[in-house]
Amino acid sequence: MTDGSLMGVKYRWHSMKKLRLVKKLAILVFFLCEAGAFAQPITLESLLAEMIDPDANTYFPDPAFTARLWSSYDRQTTTADKSGWFANDDNNKFLRTEKVGGRTEEVMLDAKGPGAITRFWITCSGGSHEGDLRLYIDGRCLLETNCVALVSGGVLSGAPLSDSVSKRTPLFQRGHNLYLPIPYAKSCKVAYLRKPGTGGAFYYNVETRAYAPGTEVESLSFAVLDRARPAIDAANRALARRANGDGKPIDSVVDLDGAITPGGACSRVVTRRAGGAIRRLAFTLTGDDANYLRSTVLELSFDGERTLWVPAGEFFGCGPVYEAFTGWFTSCPGADQFESRWSMPFEKTCTITIYNYGPREVRLANAVAEVGPYAWDAARSMHFGACWHAYADVRSRTADKHEPWDFDYAELKGRGLFVGTTMSLWQEITDWWGEGDEKVFVDGEKTPSYVGTGSEDHFGYAWGSANIFSHPFLSQPVGITTGRALRADTCRRTVVNIRNRALDAIPFTTSCRFLMEMWHWKDVKIDFAPLACYYLRPGGTSNHGLDVEAAKRPARVDTHLFREFPLPKGAVLFADFEGRTYGTWRATGDCFGDGPARGTLPKQNPVDGYNARGLVNTYFRGDLPIENPDDTTGTLTSPAFTIEKDFINFLVGGGNYKGETCVNLVVDGKVERTAQGTNHEHLDWTSWNVKDLKGRKAEIVVVDRRKGHFGHINVDMIYFDDKPRAK
Repeated sequence: MTDGSLMGVKYRWHSMKKLRLVKKLAILVFFLCEAGAFAQPITLESLLAEMIDPDANTYFPDPAFTARLWSSYDRQTTTADKSGWFANDDNNKFLRTEKVGGRTEEVMLDAKGPGAITRFWITCSGGSHEGDLRLYIDGRCLLETNCVALVSGGVLSGAPLSDSVSKRTPLFQRGHNLYLPIPYAKSCKVAYLRKPGTGGAFYYNVETRAYAPGTEVESLSFAVLDRARPAIDAANRALARRANGDGKPIDSVVDLDGAITPGGACSRVVTRRAGGAIRRLAFTLTGDDANYLRSTVLELSFDGERTLWVPAGEFFGCGPVYEAFTGWFTSCPGADQFESRWSMPFEKTCTITIYNYGPREVRLANAVAEVGPYAWDAARSMHFGACWHAYADVRSRTADKHEPWDFDYAELKGRGLFVGTTMSLWQEITDWWGEGDEKVFVDGEKTPSYVGTGSEDHFGYAWGSANIFSHPFLSQPVGITTGRALRADTCRRTVVNIRNRALDAIPFTTSCRFLMEMWHWKDVKIDFAPLACYYLRPGGTSNHGLDVEAAKRPARVDTHLFREFPLPKGAVLFADFEGRTYGTWRATGDCFGDGPARGTLPKQNPVDGYNARGLVNTYFRGDLPIENPDDTTGTLTSPAFTIEKDFINFLVGGGNYKGETCVNLVVDGKVERTAQGTNHEHLDWTSWNVKDLKGRKAEIVVVDRRKGHFGHINVDMIYFDDKPRAK
């Protein structure tokens, strides 16, 4: 008994000791987990997976990080009360210079601790594009190569992770963008080495994440790049498809079709028991009022909180005038279509409302909200939001001092992520609209952690280029002086710029204030509307609410004329393709649809250079289940006519494949003249001299027999004249 009692006491003592030990271990495990000690290491593959995961930015980051912009901004810019706040000599500014191996390094970035580069942008002038960049990881030089080659030339990745915009701009006048993440465990340094004897300005913007000490990060190396090549290729393929969220399950589709009368609204409520998310919101929107893209407003409420109230044109990205583009998060894919692929989570309820504040009816067709399951996390999940406001008839500089001024995209309160900016603007002149730098204050900062080098730099391009472009995260669907075949006296003064963020999202725990300078080269009258997108924890707020009067106020835009190419005196119009059908033209195959296209078709790169609204466009018709949009084929044959003029003039673009993507003049069954595009979506004038064929019967046949790359043809405005059309 004694032994047994002693044994019993001893056993109980061990039990109590073990219990205390288990409790201590549990507490230790808890704190280690909180510190991320048992978290998976951050790798190139995990960052790429995060980049293309539509839900990644819906949760407040774990492990947490802070974000920073390293740029060549004018170092006089410190705080708003100092004279250099609007200083604009934003090039060739570095942290310091160092002599390494007999060469002078100009240090752009010097980050300590675990982190990652999330976006790398540069542009050059003079001979600065001949300089090299040295990339140091954890104190050792990983590589040294030409600056443009490293950022946009495919040294580390193909496009679109490594790319330049716009392709219509000379290479060294483009903005060069690298979105391939560059992780590092201990430190990262980037230095610029100018080629001896060269000058010019070198501009840079590099954004980084800084993780807490102890966060495990696997540094980039060539071995890591080799191992991660499948993940890099997969990310590039996903981004190129512009299909954010593909593969996420959809278990309900909300129908929004219908006409909305002036002053009316269309509203739908979605209810879930255990969390859900709008995965895709899409519709075709048409209206007879010139202002319908602004006066039609999208409102979203999640779990009883209204988080978004934005005009449709601005939210989806084309602004107050429709032009096609395709992005990762929003698109205007063509033919009056709009699409959002932002992941928009909610715990229990979501309300979608579309208002018509205009004077005429608007129509929604093919309008759906696709909803699927979402793992709502009470501690980390956030609602998607966007705020918009409009300035009308203001001066580009302050009236009293003729100086730049700051406007805000948003001032946000709460915990969240800043994920996007869009600018829609009209001005009196056809010139670059603004040189202003962005300035971002996070969590009450007095000196901003982000100071940029120019508005176009923020949006990924350079030198105020008017050329349009689409990139997954960056787009200029509307550019000043660009558009559909504009004459000199109808130059466009409207611009729309878009930048949305994935890995380069900016986290904040209490507040985020995003300013940009209105820094114009000239003192002009200007209208503009900034839009900010973000994720906020429930209860977070924005400083911009409903502005019904701004939505009702007609947006000043330079719209397209129905006769941007007037017929010369004495010319005879044969076909302008402005009708709903092809009339007496005969179509075969599946590439022509039921009638002419109205501009760019779904998934197509922007088409321009055509007359008015309609054209022949044999790209993918949108209603066919075809994997490759260029795989449709067919012919379109005109009614017979007698050749009575010396020249047949017309616009042509698209594929450059003789006999396969072409326009043919057929006389007595024989092709007497032919023309094709230049593997570009822009339409140019072509003229056939047909003097030797006068008096004979003929047909014009549009041919698309090509599948694959540029396997389509664009044609518009065919007319007969005694003179060739000047290009």
